[in-house]
Amino acid sequence: MFGFLQNTVVLLISLAAFAGAIWGLIDAARRPEGAFTAAGKWSKTIWLVILGVATIIAFISLPWPLGTGGGIGGILGIAAIVAVIVYLVDVRPKLGGGYGPSGGSRGRSTGGW
Repeated sequence: MFGFLQNTVVLLISLAAFAGAIWGLIDAARRPEGAFTAAGKWSKTIWLVILGVATIIAFISLPWPLGTGGGIGGILGIAAIVAVIVYLVDVRPKLGGGYGPSGGSRGRSTGGW
């Protein structure tokens, strides 16, 4: 009973980590290079490599039969989760809301009441 519950929790956490890594990788790829340097963060290329490796680790860590690992709880899995969280919580908000070369906000108001 508890083994099934534990395996289910590990599977859900592993799937969430994999989904977050994919989301972070796609988001970073869509951002312009200038947004990273303007925000005072590492370059876009470095973040794409970090998030790409995190995505691969998260996929490999998926419990069988989806992947080959025993869950995201290993040291590499935890490092992948930390990398994704740092991007989504620290880097992404400082990049601004604009995508593409213009960096515009797509018609949204950017301040005031």
